[in-house]
Amino acid sequence: MIRALVVASLLIFPVPALAQDDAEAPAACTAWSAQMQEDEGGEVFTAEVCAKDLPDAYLSMTCSASSINVRYDLAAGAERSPDPGETAGVDFTIGMSIQRLQMEYEEMDGMFATDVPAAGPLVALLASGQDLKIGDGNGLYPQHTFRLSGSSSALKELLAHCS
Repeated sequence: MIRALVVASLLIFPVPALAQDDAEAPAACTAWSAQMQEDEGGEVFTAEVCAKDLPDAYLSMTCSASSINVRYDLAAGAERSPDPGETAGVDFTIGMSIQRLQMEYEEMDGMFATDVPAAGPLVALLASGQDLKIGDGNGLYPQHTFRLSGSSSALKELLAHCS
């Protein structure tokens, strides 16, 4: 009797899925994009992708001369808000390869940001593998997973727009 009530209640009140199915993921979360986007100083060429486990968490990159500005919403889905000017060691992990960046919270857009060399190891890392995991080294913020589908061509296009 109890088993029948449990089964009936599951049919009436379905349990939501814990992970979003790839078929339901927003297009921005299935592959990287590279295009002109509006910024506070005008249009800027941007390569970006959103997390497959949290579509509100974005990783975006813009290029200037020989450096790439990396912006990431480290606090997306967190139970705490970053402090003004907070810095964090942020790990970019693909398989066994890890690149740690010191990133600083910028209140204007709520993103953590840093500059890296355009020809540096992070760009090479992002052009390889299947999935990228990003999280802070202290575990204050949740780790998110990003697809690398299209990352190589998006980064190549981004680097072509460096001036």
